[in-house]
Amino acid sequence: MAKQDDAMDAMIQGQVNSRGCTCMTGVLKPAQSTLKTVVCKDCGKKFKTNMDTEYCVKCRKNH
Repeated sequence: MAKQDDAMDAMIQGQVNSRGCTCMTGVLKPAQSTLKTVVCKDCGKKFKTNMDTEYCVKCRKNH
């Protein structure tokens, strides 16, 4: 167990010395985006949104 702790400390120390962020140790998983690509049913425009909609902003205003 002590060898694993030493290895983790060495990795963190190496990132600190190379001006890397200590939170980027490779242990944490990157955050997943909640955006999804949607095609508007009226105009066919592709857009990204996190809302549950099938129309772009311009077509939603017209409805």
